[in-house]
Amino acid sequence: MALRQSVLAWVALALTILIWGSYLVSTRAAMTQNLSAYDVGFLRSFPASVAMMPFILKRGLKPKGASWIDVGIIGGLGGTLFTILLANGFRFAPVVDGGLFTPSMLPVFVAILTIGFVGHSYRHMQFLGIALILIGALTVGGFEAISNAQSGTWRGHLLFLTASCCWAAYTVRFNWASLDPIDGAILLLAWSAIAFTICLLAFGTSLILLPASVLTVQLFQGFMAGFVANFTYLYAIRALGSSVAAAAAALVPTVGAIGGWIFLEEPITIVKWGGVSIIAAGVIIASGVLSGNLNRR
Repeated sequence: MALRQSVLAWVALALTILIWGSYLVSTRAAMTQNLSAYDVGFLRSFPASVAMMPFILKRGLKPKGASWIDVGIIGGLGGTLFTILLANGFRFAPVVDGGLFTPSMLPVFVAILTIGFVGHSYRHMQFLGIALILIGALTVGGFEAISNAQSGTWRGHLLFLTASCCWAAYTVRFNWASLDPIDGAILLLAWSAIAFTICLLAFGTSLILLPASVLTVQLFQGFMAGFVANFTYLYAIRALGSSVAAAAAALVPTVGAIGGWIFLEEPITIVKWGGVSIIAAGVIIASGVLSGNLNRR
């Protein structure tokens, strides 16, 4: 691999992790500003779908080769329901918990779906990684449920877990359907933008009450998370391999936790740092990167 391409790939991967981590922080911030989950979903999907408009006009809202099942799972579960669940989870739990129970649990749910419905096999080391992820999540969730049950944080954990399951369903369906990345982005972004626009028309919105500066930041974050991160992540996968890119996702909870601590003044307990460390190790092992299972497809 040429040095320039390698450097660009690592920069793209680092940018993706930063965007994903800041997405957790900005979503939590949006929910503390009394926005509805529909407001948050609109902010996340609309700017990115506008950026995708040239592709949408060329390929249509339902690209050739995509089925209505793809629309329902990718646009409905992966785009719309995922955002609603994640946003509502942040009503009860801080940023670090969102990182622990949403992106970090993705390999677990993907494994369950692929083994159960696709018949994909996993190596022993990958099962070890999945076990570590579960141990880390259960440690944090169990400690919160026992020591701080009255806060309702456990409700946020359940919402984050369900959101992660929706994300996994979208991921598995996308791979199984053999859609190209642009078609997948159209289904994910355009249909969720339509769904959230309908929700705002039906239930109203608080976006008009936001200060212009706050609204601008949220729209920019929606563009970065929904549009830019999709392409930087795909570029990193192509250049470095999917296992390396997946292993790097272990850094998302750490980035989110630090961002929540700096910008939202959310404390991070020793138990949660322990959970972050265990889960990060689990994600890296489950990705197969340590066993040399570097899939560059």
